[in-house]
Amino acid sequence: MKNLLLLLVILLSFTLNAEQEKLTIGLSVWSGYPESVRGFKDALAEGGFIEGTNIEFLHRNALSNKESQQKIAAEFFRRNVDMVYSLTTPGTIIIKDALSEQTPIVFSIVTYPADSGLIEAFDYSGNNLVGTSNFVPLHNYIDLLTSVLPEAKTIAIFHRKGEPNSKIQASNLIRLFKKKGIKVIDIEPQSINETVKLAENIVNSVDAFVTTTDTLMQNGAERALIELSNQHNIPILSSNKKGIEQGATFGPVADFYTLGKMSGKMAVQILKGEATPHTLESKYQKPPTFLINKSRFNKLDLRFSTPIDGVVYVE
Repeated sequence: MKNLLLLLVILLSFTLNAEQEKLTIGLSVWSGYPESVRGFKDALAEGGFIEGTNIEFLHRNALSNKESQQKIAAEFFRRNVDMVYSLTTPGTIIIKDALSEQTPIVFSIVTYPADSGLIEAFDYSGNNLVGTSNFVPLHNYIDLLTSVLPEAKTIAIFHRKGEPNSKIQASNLIRLFKKKGIKVIDIEPQSINETVKLAENIVNSVDAFVTTTDTLMQNGAERALIELSNQHNIPILSSNKKGIEQGATFGPVADFYTLGKMSGKMAVQILKGEATPHTLESKYQKPPTFLINKSRFNKLDLRFSTPIDGVVYVE
């Protein structure tokens, strides 16, 4: 009887210790991105961190609202999470400002993490952040557009006003397109309705629309541009995989699942004590995926004038 009681006490002790040792990760997804979260969780599981066993997640969605994100960040701080997985530039800026510098923050879908001030550089963050960028080297956009539309003279670039990552992307694209002799109309909407109105004003004056990686494009504005492009047979050079799947014509894109898994592998190293954020390098996907919407591409009767490696078609 005494031995049985002793065994029960030991088992209870192990159970309590297991519960105490369970790590908590805050998932700050900003506006969703389920593929990114799936990639992150898959990498953690492969590294031995199993949801419900030795790790738990606080999954929070701010729905692109800054006040909601501030409340989420405050909750993570109050609950003293062991790590935060944070998505997008605006979402991660809020998380960084609210949390302790001792809390590791692993990010993804941040196009320009250094230029936006989240880290010092890709090879050395200089703080408690590290992660993956959805940056695609911009020559890929130029190469793809000029291969498919070699006679293009004028394009319109759409990016949300006031969002730093897409502003940087748009500025650099404008510079590179101008070097190719292509005129650029810079469009900076703040809402989906404004995106449509501004696009309608120039739809007959451009050879293509170009979308950036910002949250406005990813959350409805690009879908609205797709409807307009279908009406007027305007190709869309997109920065977003989801946009191309929904009907944008083509684009060099970063795959969010791949990036999430890359970030998850960094998180595993940190959680195991093998590294800290500032000893790891932030990364982007190499090479990008050249994604083509097959039905839109064919409907517009487009062809490649020069070959492009790494082309993937979606229906």
